[in-house]
Amino acid sequence: MNVGEKMVSPAITTGLTTPIRDALQVMTQNTVRRLPVVDHHDRLVGIIAFHDIDKAMRSAGIIPLTPVEWVMTKNPVYCEVQTPLADAVRLMRRYKVSVLPVLEGEKVVGILSVSDVLDLCAQLLEGSN
Repeated sequence: MNVGEKMVSPAITTGLTTPIRDALQVMTQNTVRRLPVVDHHDRLVGIIAFHDIDKAMRSAGIIPLTPVEWVMTKNPVYCEVQTPLADAVRLMRRYKVSVLPVLEGEKVVGILSVSDVLDLCAQLLEGSN
């Protein structure tokens, strides 16, 4: 089974210069906690999480108009659509991340979260009864 079969697609992304206030609003509207960050060529350059924004907003000098680029995690761990799902899970464990942006070439086409993997586990366990 490949990542492409279980990822959520399309991925909801944000840009480098998006104010963190706007990124938080996108997260809230779409009930997601993380957004892949793309450059002006739609290439993955980072990831921003709800807790990154929350932590930043409690820091001196950070205002709601601060760009995502200042707060995001750069060079995030990612996988590709054809990556075997087991390999993606191993990446999540190795790097202690709960989400992987999914790329096709250089374009972010989806996102795979621990919740997606747990949903699959529940389905498999239910099917084994």
